Amino acid sequence: MPDPTRVLLVGTGRMGQSHLQSLKNQSDLAEVIAAVDPSEAARHTIRDDFGVERSYDNLEEALEKEEATAAIISVPNFLHAEYALACMEKGLHILIEKPMALNIGDVDRMVQTADSKGLLLMSGQSLRFVPSMRYVKQLLHEGTVGRIRHVTHRRLGAGRGGDFNSWFSRQDRSGGILPGIGSHSLDVLLWWLAERATSVYAVVHNIDPHPDIDIEDEVSLVATMESGAILNAALSFHHKAGTEWIVMGEEGVIHLHGMGEKLTVNGEERPIPEETPLPGESEIHREFLTAIREGRPLAQAAGSEIRHTMALIFAAMESGREGKAVVVP
Repeated sequence: MPDPTRVLLVGTGRMGQSHLQSLKNQSDLAEVIAAVDPSEAARHTIRDDFGVERSYDNLEEALEKEEATAAIISVPNFLHAEYALACMEKGLHILIEKPMALNIGDVDRMVQTADSKGLLLMSGQSLRFVPSMRYVKQLLHEGTVGRIRHVTHRRLGAGRGGDFNSWFSRQDRSGGILPGIGSHSLDVLLWWLAERATSVYAVVHNIDPHPDIDIEDEVSLVATMESGAILNAALSFHHKAGTEWIVMGEEGVIHLHGMGEKLTVNGEERPIPEETPLPGESEIHREFLTAIREGRPLAQAAGSEIRHTMALIFAAMESGREGKAVVVP
């Protein structure tokens, strides 16, 4: 049996520890050989709780001293591109937390670097591996509701995910709500529809300004798809109104409540299977690590595919600033 992939974990906060927790049950595929984090307390935590003995306070030293094959990057959003590019320059395959980056130029540089070096670049689009999302994808692929005309989605919750002192509270560091949770929601919708958005109009606000919090935290957008279908999404960090997804086609409607609490097709409830046969593995880390081991392309969430999700997000942000529809590049 091949040796486990040697993984460098870059960022050991909440998301980094979530990655470590998932990898504990996949020791046949991965060995986390070292970690990087400027916080000494965080490095001690992953040593004591997860047994990662070697750690560094900076990425440069880790890349010089460790012989890794892959990196999992879970640092603040504004560092994503810089850290991913540095790791790829050393020949490491990359699994990077979403959003891939905070501007399309950085996304393109990441995709081009991975392609030129023959490396895997995977974005952490974890919703693609949720059973309910995968089942809806299969239903749409099978033509259950016919040609899709209109999709509506809302993800409305209270809480930004960071306090006044958090990097997430600053627009230039987090990107705000569209990169923050839009990168999940819009990616699922584009994945379901299996087509590109051509233009978008968005209203984007910081509805409760504070001197220490300047992020965009409320958005409503309408995008036009290549087929002429309409994509409508509303996102909020202020209104605890829940999450739902509605796909309307010529032959019916699929309605998913929450992340899988209830699914109806043409008004009739359907059970959501635990496993849905789609290309690739059914868990994000297994897909990344198996693709490395097998020397194959990623079947889900490759950076080159997620580039369009990010382009839609940045176009929506531009539309919010300009007050007009924007072409999605």
